[in-house]
Formats: sequence, C-alpha cells, structure tokens
Amino acid sequence: MAVRKVGSCRILREVGRGGMGVVYEAYQDGLDRRVAVKALDAKSARQADLAERFRREGRACARIRHPSLIVVHDLVEKDEGLYLVTEFVDGADLLDALGAGPRLPAEAVAAIGARVADALDCLHRSAILHRDVKPSNVMIAREGEVKLMDLGIAKDPLSTDLTRTGTVVGTPAYIAPEVLEGEPASEASDVWAAGVTLYEIATGAKPFDGPSFHELVAAVRRARPLPVRERAPACPRRLARAIERCLARDPARRWGTAGALARELDACAGRLLHGQRAEERLALLLVERGLSPAPAVADGPTVRFTAPGGGLDRLTWALVGALLLAGAVGLLAGR
Repeated sequence: MAVRKVGSCRILREVGRGGMGVVYEAYQDGLDRRVAVKALDAKSARQADLAERFRREGRACARIRHPSLIVVHDLVEKDEGLYLVTEFVDGADLLDALGAGPRLPAEAVAAIGARVADALDCLHRSAILHRDVKPSNVMIAREGEVKLMDLGIAKDPLSTDLTRTGTVVGTPAYIAPEVLEGEPASEASDVWAAGVTLYEIATGAKPFDGPSFHELVAAVRRARPLPVRERAPACPRRLARAIERCLARDPARRWGTAGALARELDACAGRLLHGQRAEERLALLLVERGLSPAPAVADGPTVRFTAPGGGLDRLTWALVGALLLAGAVGLLAGR
C-alpha cells in the first residue's frame, strides 16, 4: 500500500479496486469515525479529463444531501494523487447479493428500487444525471440503508461536459437504446438503467445479454426482454409492470420522472412488507445471504451483533423476537 495517510485519515485496508484507482477503508482520528477514501492513482490524476471528472464527482456529491446518496467529507490533492474522503458504507452491493442467491425477494426489490429512484429524483431535480446505475453501484448497508454509489461519470450542468460528441459513457448492458444510437443521456435513460437493475435483481438475469459486445449492444437496441413474471412467476404483477415500464423503448413511455417511479415502488413495498420497516428487511437480507460483515453466530440459530453502545441492535432484537414467537407457536401446537 503506497499511501498510509490522507489528510487526517489513516488508511486501514483496501476494499475495492477499479481501472483508475482504489477505494480504502480509513479512520479519521480527529473526528473518531470510519471513512472511505477513493484514490485516483497518480497516472490517472495526471490526465486532465480524468482528474476533472474525479473532482466533479466530489463537487456533485458534496452539493446534494439525500439519505441514499454518499456524503462527501473532503477532496484532498497530495503527492500527485487525488483523494475523495466520503462516508463509509459497511455492507454489500447488489452484485454480491445476487451472487449469494438466484434473485432477491420481491419486497426487497421494491424497497431497494424505491430508494434508488428517489435518489435519482434528487439528482435530477439538481439537473444531474447519474449515467451509470447498475447493481455494483447500489449498496445495502449493514443497517439496511440503500446507497446509490459512484457519480464518477455523472453529468453536472455546472461543469464542462468532458465527454466527446458521439462518445457513449456507462456500462453497455445498462445504457438506454436511444443513447446507444447517439441521442444525449437524459433523466429517462437513468430510469431505463434503474429498470435494468431492478429486472436483474428481481429475476436473477439481465433483460439483455449477448456473447460479445456487439451482440449485447444489438440486443439492447432491438430485442424485447422476456416479461418479468416469465422469469420470476412469484413477482407481484404491479411490481413487474413498474419494472417493465422503465424498459419501454420510447423514452416518453417510461415513468415521467424518477420520483413517480419511486412513489410506485414505495407503494409496492408497503404492500409486500406487511408493516415491517424496509431497513429491517434489507438488513435481514444481508444476514440471510451471509453478507453481513462479520456477524458472530451462537451455538443456536440466533444471530448476534455487537452494537456500538455494547447492547443488541434492532436487527438482533427482531431475530430474537421471531425465534421466541416461533417457539411459542410450537408449544401451543404441541398442546
């Protein structure tokens, strides 16, 4: 590890690596908190367009406050490198969640989608496009909060657009067909990407795929995906329709705003959760899939966590309560 300290942050460990840099878990001594440090390597930092894109991500995130968007604490330039200091999300992304099971439960899909769409609506109301919504850019925190990550290629009207005319940015499987055909990205193309992501976590399969890049792009541009319920028959019709509307080929036939999509998905989640808080269900999802960070498991099926205050957290009490209820039902059934 080349860098040991960034500003007041001590680097603890590497948690992710991409083509242009690394993400570390760090500890900010003065404020006594864990943070994430996203580092743009020296080679990339010397490229003006990449460096400016990195700074733009910091500015965009710092300007907006939303519970499902990452909080930016600082932007540091040191030893020819650029470092973005943000809140640390202790959890797993949707790609990890899919890897631990074939598809996500419908109530989790609706709850996650509602929060991602609401975060997109917040960005759009600030005239910012995300342009790279996909499962690996959506995280579920240990406490069940949903975070939309990585505004590295976001389009911010307050900054110069660094994308050359005719150049498409993003991840091909999630790019809207009109953008692949040369139209500019729009709020509707972010809604499309959210729809692809929701389809994938609801069914366990991408709506569009191909053995090569060109065949994948051709599928996105022309193919009609299988209906959600053909791949996932248990998915409620209302949720399936909400997802499929995101994938309308005509942008005008998609949800008019990400906010409208958020409200519909929130209504779906409310019906499916039966009074359970969405955060509790999503926290439990991580436990069910073995993704909750380092839980201590007792001799029985009870899962215990050490809460910051030394007691049991809400998720543990929910699990203990469920086990006690199941025991009580068993005793009554045995009478």
